[in-house]
Amino acid sequence: MANQNEAYDFSLFEPSRKEQEQQRPAPSKQPKKKNNLIRISEEQLEKSRRIKYKPTTVIGGILFSLIVLTIMGTMILSQVQLTELTENINDANALLAEQQSITTQLQVKVESQLSLRSVEDYAQNQLGMQNAANNPITYISLANGDKAEIIQPEEKSWLDTIADAISGLLS
Repeated sequence: MANQNEAYDFSLFEPSRKEQEQQRPAPSKQPKKKNNLIRISEEQLEKSRRIKYKPTTVIGGILFSLIVLTIMGTMILSQVQLTELTENINDANALLAEQQSITTQLQVKVESQLSLRSVEDYAQNQLGMQNAANNPITYISLANGDKAEIIQPEEKSWLDTIADAISGLLS
């Protein structure tokens, strides 16, 4: 029981020196490699850092951007036109509702003025008319009925006949 803290002794888990020496590679006796470092001027360095674009890629990108902008512009323009037309329709509907209201008011006014009672009063008082009764009635008869008369067409001259024939051929 003297060694109860073995779980905390990390030296038991480390590899031994022999194992470390076996795992180490042996120093190679090869000659050192030559340094492959290339020295370039600042101008060449800056030139190599620049991103090189292909002309077709640049033109393609510009065309794609123009197409996208055109589509977006068209969509915005159509939305503006749609909004304007909607406002025009709303204005027309409001005007229509107002005119219908005025029409209803005028119809009510006309109906009140042209009621049967007011028409009868006007006819009796202003025009001197009376209600229809079985007072003496005079019948009128027409002995001679309707007549219909047929008109004979005039005879055409020979020049008119030729002109009609030519116009018939041309049409």
